[in-house]
Amino acid sequence: MKFGSNLTEGPITKKFVYFIVPIILSGFLQQLYSTADTMVVGRFAGDTALAAVGSTVALTNLILNLFIGLSVGANVVCARHFGAGDKKGLHDAIHTSVSLAIISGFLLAAVGFFFSGTFLRLMSTPNDVIGQANLYMQVYFLGAPASLLYNFGAAILRAAGDTKRPLYILAFSGIANVALNLFCVIVLKLGVIGVAIGTIASQLISAIAVITILLKSKDEFRLNISHIRVHKSQLLKIASTGIPSGLNGCMFSLSNVIIQTAINSFGKIAIAGNVVASNLEIFGFLLLSSVEQGVVTFVGQNMGARKFKRIDSATKVAMCCAFVGAGAFALLMIVFGRPLLGLFADDTSREVVVSAAMLKMSIVIYSYIFHVPNQVLGGVLKGMGRAVISMLINVVCICLLRVVWVLCVFPLHPTLQMVYYSYPITWGSSSIVAMIVYYFVRKKIFKKG
Repeated sequence: MKFGSNLTEGPITKKFVYFIVPIILSGFLQQLYSTADTMVVGRFAGDTALAAVGSTVALTNLILNLFIGLSVGANVVCARHFGAGDKKGLHDAIHTSVSLAIISGFLLAAVGFFFSGTFLRLMSTPNDVIGQANLYMQVYFLGAPASLLYNFGAAILRAAGDTKRPLYILAFSGIANVALNLFCVIVLKLGVIGVAIGTIASQLISAIAVITILLKSKDEFRLNISHIRVHKSQLLKIASTGIPSGLNGCMFSLSNVIIQTAINSFGKIAIAGNVVASNLEIFGFLLLSSVEQGVVTFVGQNMGARKFKRIDSATKVAMCCAFVGAGAFALLMIVFGRPLLGLFADDTSREVVVSAAMLKMSIVIYSYIFHVPNQVLGGVLKGMGRAVISMLINVVCICLLRVVWVLCVFPLHPTLQMVYYSYPITWGSSSIVAMIVYYFVRKKIFKKG
């Protein structure tokens, strides 16, 4: 079963756009897991349950991101081996990646299940929310092995230039997720546990599907169960990109946990408004993240083939795609934001929750354009094998700056607006630094040839 696309040859703009569109759609469908959770629980289980699910988002991302970051390393390493025509290296990288997914998945499940309550208390989660939030997290993290198997498997497929089948998988599992959520919450009256069950069932479907594709492949991307083990040399390569990417995601999430803690101090309506806004704004972020994922693979393959001019061209195309996407999303939210937000709350609390959500939307949504250069160039740096540099930019200019903002600036004028201003401030600063750093890194790498 031959699949994928060689990104080292052919028209760059056409190939890049065709490559990232399925990634964008896949990201949207994957986000439907949490969006469906939020919408169903908000409409049919009340604002307390909505706040319970919403209060776990930053925390679950914090725990998940380190391990999911390793899948970025798997993508880069597999793409480089593929671009260089190194079949032995590719074989070892694939089987090491699957091993990592299995090991880290069960470790993550244990951490999430046993320590979720402790983490939620450290975040000052309100007493009327923490009980349901803890139950949701415990059930949710039981699906961690399936989640990581899907993410690593999809990373391998993207390294081959195959972005369509992950899309098909998520389309099917997303429909299953929505159906299960509705059944568990409305029919079985399981509340937050019901939406967690629907989510992990969908993740299991995704994992089975992507592993089946790799097992049935007839080319160099074939997965052989008897060969699944950790190859030290490939592990080190994956870790060199994956750990910085994971730490980068963790630092983002840690800063968001601190922001969430500040939001928690305003009560459950503020929490509910934040999570409702987040479930729309995340689609704008996914546009940028999808472009980043696309450029990681594109640059990775061409680094392996030593085709530097194509890297430059791909970077320009990616930047244009990201700016257009960010602008279009902001325009869409200007027109349809308020009615879309109303879908997430029940009749009794809709007006106050939507007002709280619009407060965040009016600041954050229209600031995504400031994040474009950092997001795109971060992907280019990862594809070049410079993930540590990308991580440091984000740690200093986004994560640490957000912490400083919440701890030092926010207390001077403690309003929700001041919390949300941390987003455009940190995005803009990181993009300025990323452009400066990228100029010098590119010059050094291309000079060596």
